[in-house]
Amino acid sequence: MTTAKAAKLSIKLAVVALVAGFGFNVNCPASCAGQIAPQVKQATPAEIKQWFVTYDQIRRQAQMTPQERQQADNLMSKGLSVLMPGEEKIVAQALLTKLVNKYTTAVTSMGQLPLYAQTLPVHRGYFQYFTSAGQLFSDYLKVQNDLFIVDQSTGQPLLSSLMQRKQQLADLDTQIKQLDKQVRAQFGVPSYQY
Repeated sequence: MTTAKAAKLSIKLAVVALVAGFGFNVNCPASCAGQIAPQVKQATPAEIKQWFVTYDQIRRQAQMTPQERQQADNLMSKGLSVLMPGEEKIVAQALLTKLVNKYTTAVTSMGQLPLYAQTLPVHRGYFQYFTSAGQLFSDYLKVQNDLFIVDQSTGQPLLSSLMQRKQQLADLDTQIKQLDKQVRAQFGVPSYQY
């Protein structure tokens, strides 16, 4: 096999693996990864609108309240001081635990939404977002208890990856919101309101 053919085959296999991987994660919590995902179907306009109503409720329940956002921003601005023993650490742990629980609930709820071809990219995007956000805040909690904890998958200090992962999550959120806006416009669904 020539190098060009091998490269093309390698790319095709990577695309197939990526598509197959999405099929397993879209409509189930992490505990059922590896099982065959339900069939994606074409939805009627009424089904799409109802899907967005339910999806918006899930987002609202998972979203930080303005007070939680302010509290989180306050805590983040204090840097490592919130990792030291004291009242701020207790407040930070309570907020992080609450956020992990919100995102865990959101992942489960997203897994219960029907899979429609028209909303699948948004569905996948927010499923990934809620999963990643829950894991990120869970890791913040771990670091609060042990600054030197190591990421089991990479062997690197967990603390060193948190800021990069937070930025990646923010980037993902921006991309999904743009996609959400496009799909809503296509089907005449009102914009998301908190």
